[in-house]
Amino acid sequence: MQVNIILLAAGKGQRFQSSSPNKIGCVTIKQLAQIQGKPLITHSVDKLQPLLKNAYVDNLFVTLGANKNAIQAILPQGVSVIASQHWSDGMGHTLAESVHSIKATSTHILVALADQALITSEHYQELLSASKEQPNKIIATLCDEKLMAPAIFPEKYFPLLVKLQGDKGAGKLLLQHAKKTDAITCKEAKIDIDTLSDLENVRQQIEHPSQEQLQSSL
Repeated sequence: MQVNIILLAAGKGQRFQSSSPNKIGCVTIKQLAQIQGKPLITHSVDKLQPLLKNAYVDNLFVTLGANKNAIQAILPQGVSVIASQHWSDGMGHTLAESVHSIKATSTHILVALADQALITSEHYQELLSASKEQPNKIIATLCDEKLMAPAIFPEKYFPLLVKLQGDKGAGKLLLQHAKKTDAITCKEAKIDIDTLSDLENVRQQIEHPSQEQLQSSL
């Protein structure tokens, strides 16, 4: 088993930009928005890097597109970058490019999204452990009865992933192959950062976690 991780962070974040006040000092690049003194993209990378301790996990790739140079400049060491040439065509194109870039050295690919800031390293590890036990199945995240990323795809699905187009990412494939998918529940997966209001919500949850969140982290 040879797993590579793709963290998708190529979008321009137009909804985030349009929701941000036009004033000096306001960060309008979503991936660089600050949470507890760290950029959003750094939070996502920090949650994924512990997975590299697994002998069967090779590399963490961050796919960049819009604002590539500014985001790449703050990425920690040990992170590889995939430069999307068609990021403006939608997440489907970006994911297809990313999978094409690394499929030759992978038996499985973990697809994660940079704006799902509340997903923990523990959930990612659960996905990996489940995939190791059932290597021929897709292992996805279940939230509100919906299959979604983060998800792990075995190599037999790579030909389908590289054909994705437009705004539809891995979710379309998960829906089509739901009967061949196992899932692990994660309530935090429903919270992604699309607007400034979403960012404030995530900041509040991280800085002032609920009792339920505190217990789940023990």
